[in-house]
Amino acid sequence: MTVELGLCEICGHPLEILTKPVRRLSWTHHWWTGFSSLFGRPLRVCTSCGAIYSEEGGLLAAGAVQTEAEQKLDLYRRDMSYLRDSFGGVIVAAELAALWLVAGAESANPLGALLAASIGVVSFAPFGYFALKARRARKDLKLLKTARVKGQLHPHAGD
Repeated sequence: MTVELGLCEICGHPLEILTKPVRRLSWTHHWWTGFSSLFGRPLRVCTSCGAIYSEEGGLLAAGAVQTEAEQKLDLYRRDMSYLRDSFGGVIVAAELAALWLVAGAESANPLGALLAASIGVVSFAPFGYFALKARRARKDLKLLKTARVKGQLHPHAGD
C-alpha cells in the first residue's frame, strides 16, 4: 500500500518523505527545519527540483535539497577523487622506493630503482585521467546546484 504524498507545485513531480533531513539540509539555510523535523512531522521533498514541503503541503523552500541527479553526480565525483588519490599514493610510494634503492644504506640497485621509478611514471596516466574526471564532475555539480538554486530545472536540456 502506497501513500499519496501529493505533487510538487513547482515542477509537478511526486513528493517523497525527506530521509536523513539533518544530513541532506546541512550547510543550507534550512538545517534547523531539518533538525526540528526529526522531533515533529516529517518533511516532504521533490527529488526533481529540490523543493521542501511541510506535512500539511505548504512550500517551505524551493530548491533547498540536492536533487537525485546532484546526489548521483556527487557520488561519482567522490569516487573519482578517491581513485585519483589512490594513484597519487602509488606515485609517491614508487618514487620513495626508487630513492631508497638508490640512496639507501646498502649498495645502489639501479635496476630496482629504475623499475620503481617507472611504476611511478606509469601511474601518472590514471592519476591524470581520474583528476580530469573529478574536475569535470565538480564543475557539472556546481552548474546543477546553481540551476537548482535559481529555479532552472534543466540546465542541460540537450544532454
